[in-house]
Formats: sequence, C-alpha cells, structure tokens
Amino acid sequence: MAAKVLHFLSLTFFLIHFSTAFTPQDNYLINCGSSINTLAVENRYFTGDSSEDGSSYLSKGKSVSLTNPIPSSNSSVLYSTARVFTSGSSYKFNIKNVGFHLVRLHFSPFSSRDFDLKKASFVVSANENSLLSNFSAQFTMLKEFIFMVNKEELEILFMPTHDSSFAYVNAIEVFSAPKDFIIDEGITLISPNGIQDFKQNISSKILETVHRINVGGSKLTPFNDTLWRNWIPDDDFLFLKSAAKIATTIHPPNYQQGGATREIAPDNVYMTAQQMNIDKLTSNFMFNITWDFPVRSEDSLHFVRLHFCDIVSIALQTLFFNVYINGIIAFKDLDLSMLAFHELASPIFVDFLVQSSVNTNVVRISVGPSDSNSFRKNAILNGVEIMKIVNPLGSEKRAKTKNIWILVGSFGGGSFVLILAIISTLFVLKCRRRKPEPTRVESTGWTPVRVYGGSSHGKLLEGAVHCYGIKIPFADIQLATNNFDKSLIIGSGGFGIVYKGIFQENFGVAIKRRVPGNKQGLPEFQTEITILSRIRHHHLVSLVGYCEEQSEMILVYEYMEKGPLRNHLYGPGLPPLSWKRRLEICIGAARGLHYLHTGSSQGIIHRDIKSTNILQVHLGEWAMEWQKKGMVEQIVDPYIRGQIKPSSLKKFGDTAEKCLADYGVDRPTMGDVLWNLEHALRLQESEIQIESQAETDVNSVNRASPRFIPTIHSSSAGVEGDIDNSSSEIATSQVFSQLITNEGR
Repeated sequence: MAAKVLHFLSLTFFLIHFSTAFTPQDNYLINCGSSINTLAVENRYFTGDSSEDGSSYLSKGKSVSLTNPIPSSNSSVLYSTARVFTSGSSYKFNIKNVGFHLVRLHFSPFSSRDFDLKKASFVVSANENSLLSNFSAQFTMLKEFIFMVNKEELEILFMPTHDSSFAYVNAIEVFSAPKDFIIDEGITLISPNGIQDFKQNISSKILETVHRINVGGSKLTPFNDTLWRNWIPDDDFLFLKSAAKIATTIHPPNYQQGGATREIAPDNVYMTAQQMNIDKLTSNFMFNITWDFPVRSEDSLHFVRLHFCDIVSIALQTLFFNVYINGIIAFKDLDLSMLAFHELASPIFVDFLVQSSVNTNVVRISVGPSDSNSFRKNAILNGVEIMKIVNPLGSEKRAKTKNIWILVGSFGGGSFVLILAIISTLFVLKCRRRKPEPTRVESTGWTPVRVYGGSSHGKLLEGAVHCYGIKIPFADIQLATNNFDKSLIIGSGGFGIVYKGIFQENFGVAIKRRVPGNKQGLPEFQTEITILSRIRHHHLVSLVGYCEEQSEMILVYEYMEKGPLRNHLYGPGLPPLSWKRRLEICIGAARGLHYLHTGSSQGIIHRDIKSTNILQVHLGEWAMEWQKKGMVEQIVDPYIRGQIKPSSLKKFGDTAEKCLADYGVDRPTMGDVLWNLEHALRLQESEIQIESQAETDVNSVNRASPRFIPTIHSSSAGVEGDIDNSSSEIATSQVFSQLITNEGR
C-alpha cells in the first residue's frame, strides 16, 4: 500500500508544470519539408521550410520535400514530412547572441515516392565542424548537440556519403543556451591514471547528449522542462537496485542567487533522488549506490554533469558522502550544505570530463558514505547528464572540409567525411590572468573540483590556487594590502601580523606576515606550507598560498568575513547563538579536528583550539564542578536556557567531561567526540522548536561559520597513538564550555 501511495504522489507532482519557458535570444524552429507552420514540442512555433518565411533558411544544394503517406497518429506532426538532400545542402541562421547554442536534429524514417529514409547515409556538420558521420536512422531519434557558435552565422550542412545515397532531416531546433549553461574553464579530467586539470577549453568541443537521467524520479517531457528536454528514470541503470531507495519532496527546490536555475535542470529533477537503502542493508552501512550508463566503446571522452539537492537531511552539515566515477574517487567528503550556500534543498551541479579505458562500454557513477560522518551514513544523487565529446582530439577541421567542398562543386558528388575537432560551501574565482600549466595530482579526492549552481563562479579558494599556483608574487600581496596598510590589520600572533587583503575580483584573504627579526618564524613557515598546502577540509581555514620573495615569509589564508566564534558568543551587536547552532559549531570543529588527526598518513595536532581560532578565563574546571554535581544547567547561557532539551545537554556535558579526563588513555578520540556531539544534536532535534527560535537559527547560520584556523607548530605532527589522546580534546572542552555558559557576555 505504501508503494502505491508513493507512486501516486510522484505522479501528482510530476505532472505539475512548475516553471515558465526560457526565452532564447536566438530561436530557430524549422518544420522540414513542410509548407505550413505548426505548433509542436510544447506548443512552440515551427516554421515550414517550404513556406515563404521558411524557405529563406535553405541554402545551396539540391533537395526535395517529402510527405509520409501513412503518418502515425502517435507521432509528432513534425515527423509527417522531411527534407531530403540528394547533394550537399545546408540551412543558414543569423546568430544574434554569440555563445553556446543547442542544436537538435529530428530524424524519423518513412518511405515515400522513391525514397526509403532508412537507407539514407550521410554526414552533418555545423560551421564546418562534424556533428554526425556515416549516419543513418532505423527508428525515430533526436540528436542534441551543445557547442560554441563564435560567428554571426550558423550553417548546418547535410551531405550524402556517396553518389547513390541521400540525406534527410524532419525538424531542426537552433537556440541560444542560457547564460553559464556550460562553464568554459577549469574542468577536472578523470582518467584511468587519476585526476588532473583539463588542458583545453570546453568551448573548443562539441557535446552530443547520450544520457539525461532523472534519478529517483519518473520520465520528464518538454512540458516539464524550460529547455524542452526529455529526462528518463534511472531504474534500468542501477547496478544493484536493492542498494537504493527513492527520496522525494513535494516542495520546490530552494534556489539561491548564484545557484542552479531551472534551466540547468527542472524542479522535478531536484525534487527526487536515490539515497542509500539503509533499511534493507542494515548489517553494513559501508556500501555504494552504483549506476552503469552504456556508451559506445569507441567514444572515449565524455562530459559528465551530476546534479545534487539535499532533500533528505533535517539539518545542515549532517550529510557527507563520496562520489566515484569509473571507480576513481572524484569528490571526497562532499558536504552539500557547505556548497549550497548553507541552505537545505538548494540545487548544485558538478561537471567532469571522463576519459574511459580502451574498449570500455559504460560510464560508472557511484555515491557512498564518507568516513567524516560517524553517525548517519547516507549518500544521494538527483540527476545525471552524460554527453560525448564528438571529436576529443580536435583535429582535421576546416582545411579538409574546404577541399572536399571544392571536389563536390567540381564533380557533383564524392565522399564527404568531416573529422573534427567542462568545483561548494561556496564560489570559484574565475581567473582572468594568464593560466599556469595544470599540474598532475593523485586521485586522493583533494583535487579542486568545480561545483556550480549555474553561475560562472565555483569555489573561491580553489580558483585562487588555480590562478596563483600556491606561490604568490610579493607585488600582488603589496597591492592586496595597500602596501601593508595598518588600517587593514586584523590580528597578530607569534608568527607575525595578520592583514586583510583583497585580490582580484574582490577575493578576500588573510595575509600573515612574519615580524622582521623573528627567528622562530622559519620552522613554522616551512611546516605550515608543507602540511597545510595538503589540507582541504570544509571546517578548516585553507592555505591559499605563500610568498618568500625579498626575505619575506608570508602565508595567505582564505578570509572568514563573519569573524571568529568569540565575537558571536560575547561580542556586542550580534544576536545570541541558539543551542542548536552551538551544537552544530561544535560538530564542525570536531570534524575538522578529526580530519587533522586521521585524514593523512601522519596525523596533525592543532594545540591551539580556542574560540578566537574558530571562524582567554579558564572555564573547563568551573564547568566540570557543576557537571559532577549534576547541575550543569545552572551555568547555561540565559539566552538559550529555555531552548535546550535535558537529554541533549546531558550528552553534551558528559562528552566535555570525558575530554577533561586526567589521563590521555581515558579521553575519547575525536571520532568518538564527533559521534557524541552528533548524537546530542539528534536528541535536541527530536523536540520541535518554537517558530521564533527557528528564525534565530536561520540568522545565526548566516553569521557564524564553524571553521577554525589549523595553526600548525613545527612539532605538531605525531603518530596516531599520541593524537587521539592528546591535548586537543582538553582544549576542545574549553570551547564547549564557552558555548554553553554566559561567562564573558
């Protein structure tokens, strides 16, 4: 019965037309072989190419109009006629909006007069770039291409492959793509050898759609899509259906400015997903959901776009998972809440180029749980698009085409073959400087991956690293800090003075400059560059780069504009943090520490955890006195005292107490701390909060980011046995105490 209810629910909201149609600046719809204009494909106006208006698009060559003598009542009116070409012939379209365009060619073979369209054999090119070679169709099919049109005219040429053959087409769609539909630079290439930057711009390639999948949902037609696309269900592609469970929502996606739009994918794609079927496979949470998408073995390079929208989580920063493509980890510890502007149900998409092994006939996509989430294991996927690169080598382009056209003009026929020549959370800085040579990296999952929500920007930090290549010229740092203007000083420490700096396109950084004569700075400088350049975690402030010119020792970090946690706990002018938000901050800090301890072959001890370092009175002992009396509620900040569920507070207090054990062997690992904090959050969330408190939570989420500065000392690397029982837990408990008390306010 439950299955029937779910099926009815999916049918109900899938038949709703949520969005209004996109209006492209260039929009040519041709009803080929017809003398009349007609409405088709979601009531769009197709012009007959035999009509007075439509004939102007036809150019050189010989062609005839053909009508299907036995049209099918179930097929589109577009397939009742065809334009047949007995020699090289073309359509020409004036282009107003230079950029990426979508071209759709409709083929539906029938027999009429002397032509059996199933016997056609031909090639198709666009502005002398090959789209189809030696093509024939035995049944109705739609071929969709996406490519850059960089001139004011688009010519689509149809050429029979030999003298006795012919070409045909039933309908043509040419329209400009939405802004930022395809991001041109910085895409990640995944190959059998690992992960690296793609060295070319995607604008030099032609994409042909192979699969467009609505994961967890039903079939979507042009009626449901602002770009008039078809999306099919994922059932037939699941490797093990019992590993997946459908997730749905009746609420439209929470679109954010600068995020994914309905043109990237329709609402219904983001309103369904497949998630891990924990209910069926309770014995072991460590499994993946896998899809195998068939591709031609001769097509070795594909553009893969994955769509994500967290419709399964009840709170932020509770869903972490890994993404695999062809068995290689493409994205490690993906945190959708970080990449989706700290909002649930906010859509994003991730693009990859995938180089398959020789003779491989599938592209395999998998999602699985991350080790970063020790409490609730899950992984999701909402949509998949796979497009082949028509000519991955980009060779044999214009010159050969010109020669063939001359032969055709001279001899009236001949062979015509054209061989031609894509990572939040939260924005990618689009580098307009000279691009450095991409460097090869290992497939460990830390490679910068572009994450979008449909804008031309992805993750700021990774873009900056890509632009500067870690080492930053001293002149750029001088410019960013207005020659180290004192008004830009935002802090100081043992290493030196910290300035706020602004790089190109308003990219903010924190610039730590060694104080002249500080002999203790050298080992710190060397250690931080060596270790921190390898650290990439959502809850750690990342190293952007460094400078060692002119005897300078400068470290550049990403800038946390919301300020330190201390300001949000004790500073004036900011609303008090809710208990739920404080728990989330603790969990974020614990995740960052857990990663430092266990996320590399040689663990890292922070040794300086404090509220000013989470982007000094000693409260730990005082708080533990009340904890041991069973009266920890007496020291709770009065602003949140009425919000905390007793079971949540008890779990929190017990966790802090364990962290303060006298002997390291009695203290929990950071993994245990993380698990207990997540459990405390669950206990808190099991009680419904009043509406006014929910608003406070939302505001607080936007004001305090649970990330901290991973300050590394020269002796901070140690073995695993030392780490989990180190002083990090003691220092962490001090922050926990500050988060629940009213001291200092």
